[in-house]
Amino acid sequence: MAVEVRIIPIKEFLRTDVSGNLDLERSLLILGDLVEECKKRSVDRILIDTREATSNASMLDVWTLARKLTHSGLKAQVAVVNRPKDDFDRGAFLELCAMNRGYQLKAFQDFEAAFTWLNEDEPSPSSGSTRYGI
Repeated sequence: MAVEVRIIPIKEFLRTDVSGNLDLERSLLILGDLVEECKKRSVDRILIDTREATSNASMLDVWTLARKLTHSGLKAQVAVVNRPKDDFDRGAFLELCAMNRGYQLKAFQDFEAAFTWLNEDEPSPSSGSTRYGI
């Protein structure tokens, strides 16, 4: 029987769980609240769990959300955990848009992988699940 024992140092991060239907307006409100809380508490790591949410957001909506995040003034490392419900992986596209603007945002479908990435000292740019590329 194999046993693996690890000590995982945990860095402070803000976690939010999102459920229900996400449209651009609601997403922007959530983003504004997250940015405000992070600045108020001096937190620079965020985990957003949207696995229980649904969305019909277009590519333009996701791009707009990435633009707002990257212009928010918040310098943070953001992990988004999602479970795509259709053929458009909004989390992966959000990652692409944010990363193209120099922002540390990664999309994951596995909570533990997102948690691990947030707790790395220097996160690897290839540790997410991006499927969009140039």
